[in-house]
Amino acid sequence: MELKFLRLFEQHGFHPEKQVPIAVTPGGRPITIADFAVPERRLAIYIDGASVHVGQNLRRDRNIRERLRAAEPAWKVVELRATDLGAGAALVERLSNSPTG
Repeated sequence: MELKFLRLFEQHGFHPEKQVPIAVTPGGRPITIADFAVPERRLAIYIDGASVHVGQNLRRDRNIRERLRAAEPAWKVVELRATDLGAGAALVERLSNSPTG
């Protein structure tokens, strides 16, 4: 599914970094690896498949993403699912113009 989002992003001129380690504090130890990110805008994008995000995995991911949102400065965390592919160019426009933090 990540490849489908990558192709959609590239098709519309959006080129986030892939598989980006992210720390809560600048220079700190990474607590997660975002599927895509625009670090200079503190934008982390996760591609979530329904089968992976249940039980303990779901709780772990929620905790990590809340820590990123609560960081100083905060990260903007976007969680995408297969159904979001249908938004096409509108989704890419929203991500491209997403404000920092």
